[in-house]
Amino acid sequence: MVKMNGKTLLVGAALTILLLMVGCVGQPSTPSPTQTASPTPTASPTPAPSLLVGGSLSLTGEYGRTGEWYKLGYQLWADQVNAKGGLLGKPIKLILYDDQSDPTTSANLYEKLITVDKVDLLLGPYSSAIVFSASSVSEKHHMVMVEGGGNALKVFSRGYKYIFLTLPGLAENITKGLFDFIAQLPSDQKPETIAVINANDLFPKAIASGALHYADKLGLQVVLHEEYPKGTTDLTPLITKIKNLNPDVLVCGTYFPDATLVVKTLKQLNWKPKIVFLTVGVAMPEFWDTLGTDAQGMMGESWWEATAPWAGVKEFVQAFKQKYGKDPDYHAACAYAAGQVLETAVKAVGSLNQDKIANYIRTHTIQTVVGPLKFTEAGYPTLGPLLVQWQNGERVIIMPKDAATGEAIYPLPSTWS
Repeated sequence: MVKMNGKTLLVGAALTILLLMVGCVGQPSTPSPTQTASPTPTASPTPAPSLLVGGSLSLTGEYGRTGEWYKLGYQLWADQVNAKGGLLGKPIKLILYDDQSDPTTSANLYEKLITVDKVDLLLGPYSSAIVFSASSVSEKHHMVMVEGGGNALKVFSRGYKYIFLTLPGLAENITKGLFDFIAQLPSDQKPETIAVINANDLFPKAIASGALHYADKLGLQVVLHEEYPKGTTDLTPLITKIKNLNPDVLVCGTYFPDATLVVKTLKQLNWKPKIVFLTVGVAMPEFWDTLGTDAQGMMGESWWEATAPWAGVKEFVQAFKQKYGKDPDYHAACAYAAGQVLETAVKAVGSLNQDKIANYIRTHTIQTVVGPLKFTEAGYPTLGPLLVQWQNGERVIIMPKDAATGEAIYPLPSTWS
């Protein structure tokens, strides 16, 4: 073993340090793996965040059949906007909940859409009672709601600033076409008496109110005005009472289920007045599908027809039929138009600022498949509905005269034989 003293150790350490320093200076450094030159991979583009558009619809419950039309109209609109690049550069994502045909459920769902889902835009639900409830939520949060499903005057009598309607008029005006038809009849053919019935709900009540107003103006004698419980499944006692009074005209403020029930009950009792006018149901293709030839001669309102002359109608009908395999009804058209109103306003103001959107809608005429919509300060348009009648499996426009596609079957035969 070599024995080293302290001096020898110090000299050895110094030499070692010197050699290490020389090595570090004299040799090129080797790059670490992170310094190695290599092609930088191209990052995938981050998809644009969706623009959230939300609403509730009656997909089950009493109005489930009608609510489905709104869903189809909303979806077609969103798909077409996305096919053109989206709205404000973002793809639209629809969030549609089932409110089960219940106003309170709908209001709670709109609260969720606004506060939890954080939607950017709102589309409305179906039926005046549900719109009345839900729009209180959107108004509270200062969010625009464009809807084509609730047109009772009560909805638009609260001074609200954020609700807009694409049904071309108020529920109280639905029977105007009927009474215009009666007014133009020769004096010896004019009806003299009328009965008015309606479901105990906001929209049908508005129908009855308007009908009674127009009847009074024309001098028709009202032999009966009576309400029945919403959702009733038996109208035999009420229709029997009306039959015994034998009015010339029967006006019914109905939805689809009770509209078809009225017709079935009339047939069961083997009686028809000269005119039967029913709301909502008559305008739907399912009315003839459900009743067949028993629907013959039944009158009602239609807020839109596929034969209407407005811009985009033909293309809308074609696209709807291609996507869903059937023709649209006026509910689907009004839903699609609600999307068009929102789309037009958002593009015009270039942002999602709700006050700017509301102001644009209120101050401009907007072209839609239900016609050019110019809105009142309260938020409803003023076009008015068509009077239609089922004839041999087709809806024929009776009034106004300049839009008529046929002549009315009048009077109806008094029995079903």
